[in-house]
Amino acid sequence: MRVLSYDEVAGRAGIVRRTLERLISEGKGPAIVHISKRRRGVLEADCDSWLLSRRRPAPGEKPSDKPEAA
Repeated sequence: MRVLSYDEVAGRAGIVRRTLERLISEGKGPAIVHISKRRRGVLEADCDSWLLSRRRPAPGEKPSDKPEAA
């Protein structure tokens, strides 16, 4: 089980850290782990699940054409 930093999660998602922090505060981001009083992170599996949950069909793609999650 690996814990990713906010910077690592933002990099995987292709967004800046501040956008990730905003999404988390709005309840739209991945679940976070409180590592210590001042340190937060995201489990790698939670990051992957969150990214897959945000997937939408491309224009012209049928929703059933979606690949299965690994």
